[in-house]
Amino acid sequence: MNQSKMTTLQDLTVGEIVADNYHTAGVFRQHGLDFCCGGGITLKKACEDNNLDTQHIISELKQTYQTDTNGFANYKAWEPDYLIDYIIDTHHRFVRLKTEEITAYVQKVASVHGRTYPENIEIYHAFCDLASEMLQHLQDEEEAVFPLIKKIYKKRKSGNDVSPEEKEDLKKQLKLMVGDHDGAGQLILKIRKLSNNFTPPEGACATYRLSYQNLEGFEADLHKHVHLENNILFKKAEELVSG
Repeated sequence: MNQSKMTTLQDLTVGEIVADNYHTAGVFRQHGLDFCCGGGITLKKACEDNNLDTQHIISELKQTYQTDTNGFANYKAWEPDYLIDYIIDTHHRFVRLKTEEITAYVQKVASVHGRTYPENIEIYHAFCDLASEMLQHLQDEEEAVFPLIKKIYKKRKSGNDVSPEEKEDLKKQLKLMVGDHDGAGQLILKIRKLSNNFTPPEGACATYRLSYQNLEGFEADLHKHVHLENNILFKKAEELVSG
């Protein structure tokens, strides 16, 4: 990020900052700042809302810009069709692979330890809801939203007109997808709080620890997944139908 943009860092949205440099996600995650579903507010407001020193956070963010970014993809520079394929191959695949596995873990923990630690029963039900919603969401994106984005992108690239109906359809679909993301974000936040930030009790068995480790990993993937869509792909899609 260049110096002129750095001077107005507090006025950029959290989502914009992470879209420019994904290294910054680590700073936001460390301080509990939402950069995916809640990425639409400015850094200054996000800090104020969470009682954080804006200048201290800016100082930490500046340090990330000095970090070697080799190996970190510049997602913002990717074309929409390539980004869509990446999201499906990476994040949609991850959700489909992990939901059944994690459900089995949290179900066992709830069954064995639910009497002593009843929060695990709530965690099990919350994750079942999250898994169900996510799997339906992936299907909606792959069958309707992503093909429409690709279709409109192809038309724009070839110089063909996009119909008013296509524009309105995409705008409607994007709004629905963002709403789904908000719901998923609330569920994983609920699980984080119930699990004491994915911290098992002292002396917890291997399954208990593994369950929480997997839930934390699922949250990390979900945050990046939603960030790539809300803050990058959907912004590109909105530009395709603007005007």
